[in-house]
Amino acid sequence: MIRVALTILATYMTVAALPLLAWSMTERTWLPLTTHLAALAVTFLCASRRNLPRWRRDWLPLALVPLLYVELRWVIAGFGRPHADALIAAWDSTLFGSEPSRTLALRWHSVAVSELLHLCYIAYYAIVYVPPALLWLKGRHREFAATTLALVIMYTICFIAFVLLPVDGPRFLSGPSAAPEGPVRAIVIRLLDAGSSRGTAFPSAHVAASVVAALCALRFQRTLGIAIVVLTAGMMVGAVYGGYHYAVDVIAGLVTGLLSAAIARAVEHAITGTSAAPR
Repeated sequence: MIRVALTILATYMTVAALPLLAWSMTERTWLPLTTHLAALAVTFLCASRRNLPRWRRDWLPLALVPLLYVELRWVIAGFGRPHADALIAAWDSTLFGSEPSRTLALRWHSVAVSELLHLCYIAYYAIVYVPPALLWLKGRHREFAATTLALVIMYTICFIAFVLLPVDGPRFLSGPSAAPEGPVRAIVIRLLDAGSSRGTAFPSAHVAASVVAALCALRFQRTLGIAIVVLTAGMMVGAVYGGYHYAVDVIAGLVTGLLSAAIARAVEHAITGTSAAPR
């Protein structure tokens, strides 16, 4: 399953190299493209060779995700699609009668609520990487591979959606919401300012990844899975409360996560003829 995950990423990276090349030619800077091609070569190598150290092959897919996310700012620009914030904001207004990313923090204007929801939001990084790490350290490599495959499928779907329908999110257009300031919120904003790629709001990859991680953890690490479900629920609200996503982004992230998990189960069954049982 790890080899399939690497093949999926290699295919995506091969296609993404074209808009990245277009951006590089326009901007006359080549470091992002060079880094991308080097990562692509490593991915092909790990997907094709069987004599590499297991840890290197197993962890490469999840290690590639931050790189592929950061470079989306250039891939999106190179592909050249218009950003669709006006469309997504209109969907929000139609569905909810307002834009929750602007109004929710005003309705629940509480430092305690704000800090709790931002804590759930920042838990994304632990949600994605801690459960697979625990499986790998326990030698449960099949379950680790199933989790990794599901996450790779989800991220690939999200990355393609970002390129075809780039959405900046309310934070880029009107700034963070009116949520009360606190140390956790300050950390979230600092992290997003440092590493967020413009155009990657729809669907919410934070939500989609957390949904996939929760479903996989419920299969393989039930107690941990229950905790992730709770954190994911808080994250979904926090993404809108903090003004980082439109409500529609979060709904789309939920759907993407569920769809990705279903696709991964089908692929897993096709590869192994069965599905890994929880322990």
